[in-house]
Amino acid sequence: MTGAFVAHPAPGRVVLLVLGAFAFVAIALWMVGAFGPPPSFGRHSPEVTRIIGWLGIVFFGLAGLSGIRRLIAGDEEMRIDAQGIRWTRWSDRTIPWREIVDVTVWRHKRQKMIMLHLRDPSRYRGRGIMGVLARENRALTGGDVALVMTAMDRSFDEAVAAIARFRT
Repeated sequence: MTGAFVAHPAPGRVVLLVLGAFAFVAIALWMVGAFGPPPSFGRHSPEVTRIIGWLGIVFFGLAGLSGIRRLIAGDEEMRIDAQGIRWTRWSDRTIPWREIVDVTVWRHKRQKMIMLHLRDPSRYRGRGIMGVLARENRALTGGDVALVMTAMDRSFDEAVAAIARFRT
């Protein structure tokens, strides 16, 4: 088979994600009191508000920086071909088809993910935040690797079609 499916970051979409992340960082900075007195919410103490703010700064700050890295690199993020699937946001290794025992689609509200169910997930550990949250993601979705097509130049449906075409 020829015609590998290859996806790169879509610059316009990534910029929107980065702007959104930094907007949330600004809100979190407000919550910790960076722009004057922190807000007072009736159901949370000021200490809880500050903790939530600091968590928001870290989480959304890292998300924004990750988006900037995606913009600068612009590299291939996903490849689906006769060898298997490589998603660089998970790992630089290709997961061969023989290691993928099932592929399902997980949907929740407007979010969709392609779930890879692996023969031995310990052989294909994720890196970064994806790897750290792998166990929680598995508990939520039932899959070992969740392929997310957010801010890529190819569509979810194209990825699903490529998997159907190359999977043996």
